[in-house]
Amino acid sequence: MNKILLMLLMLSSPVIAQNPPAGIKPVIVNMQLFCADSFEFLMNVMAADFQEVPVMMGYLKEEPNNAHTLVYFVNKEKTTSTLVVTKKSKDREQACIIWSGKSPSGMVFSLNPDPDFPEKT
Repeated sequence: MNKILLMLLMLSSPVIAQNPPAGIKPVIVNMQLFCADSFEFLMNVMAADFQEVPVMMGYLKEEPNNAHTLVYFVNKEKTTSTLVVTKKSKDREQACIIWSGKSPSGMVFSLNPDPDFPEKT
């Protein structure tokens, strides 16, 4: 699959849960999404069609009935990757591909083994 640039536009939930820093502004981008009605279905598609598995996940749940997840998929050779965002509410679940691409060098996933986090001032 060639590079797919997609953005998840969910008006009911902001992309940044806090006030953005100075110099960061909201931009509305009109792009097509590729979504499924469940994360489980999309995960099965990623395995069968892309040969990719999840290697990283970020889970956000600030409200009791709403959860958002960011999932990074990678193939065994680390030459393809896909970024998926999910949104789950009390009565609906959606999982959308927001980015997918290739890197012949095998560098689509690199882990920082010793992150140096800044101190809060």
